[in-house]
Amino acid sequence: MPALATELDVAMVDWSAIDTLVCDIDGVVVLGRDPIPGVGEALTEIEHSGIAVRFVTNNSTKTRATVAERIYQTVGFETTEASIITSGLATAKFIADTAQAVYVLGSEGLRTTLRQTGIAVTGDWRAADSVVVGLDFKLTFQALADAALAIQHGATFYATNADVSYPTPYGLYPGAGSLVAAVAATTGVDPMVCGKPFQPMQRLLPDFVGRHAVMVGDRPETDIALGKEMGWPTCLVLTGVVADANTVPSRYRADIVLESLAEMPTLLGL
Repeated sequence: MPALATELDVAMVDWSAIDTLVCDIDGVVVLGRDPIPGVGEALTEIEHSGIAVRFVTNNSTKTRATVAERIYQTVGFETTEASIITSGLATAKFIADTAQAVYVLGSEGLRTTLRQTGIAVTGDWRAADSVVVGLDFKLTFQALADAALAIQHGATFYATNADVSYPTPYGLYPGAGSLVAAVAATTGVDPMVCGKPFQPMQRLLPDFVGRHAVMVGDRPETDIALGKEMGWPTCLVLTGVVADANTVPSRYRADIVLESLAEMPTLLGL
């Protein structure tokens, strides 16, 4: 049994009944461009045992197809876009019936995800009836200003997620939540957040998993909170934004804490 760092009784969860592993990606499977050691092998072993592997990420910078390629190229685990939900997709599904023209403060991958869902994307803040803010590694001041201007002129404000940081091998980078906070501070308007752990993401999950899923993540307020909202057992790994599980607020405490996702096969009795 892997070492635990939790106040909860691991025996309360029937780990042998798990039929779906729902994984975050950044800080759980990969760290920036680097693989987390042993994770690719663990995922392969879990899938070969008959447990479905699904990925739910708040990273909106890539399309699902690109995410699948990133996982394969980084850790060697082969998956498909049908096994992946991003916060960009959750946002697109949520706004598809209402947004007419969207100004995007975010990546080209997010724009592509919106377009693939039939949503018109505009580069002119004056024409936008909606603004979507996500993580943008090529952020410019003008893009930040244009998003704020569109909202001040009546555009509805959506955030792909509220993660304030992004884990890398060097430390934490600013996350989408940092950009969202800047726009909110400028405009005085709070966004509708669409990624984990909020309702737009939750509504996509019942048809995405089996009857007995477990949520694995590195960020308590998103990953673990989502698992609790869905009624799933939860597992916190210490390879991302949390180094000491004892610092996690009680409302976000996971059912079990592992050093790494690489330990999951042992937990599942494989």
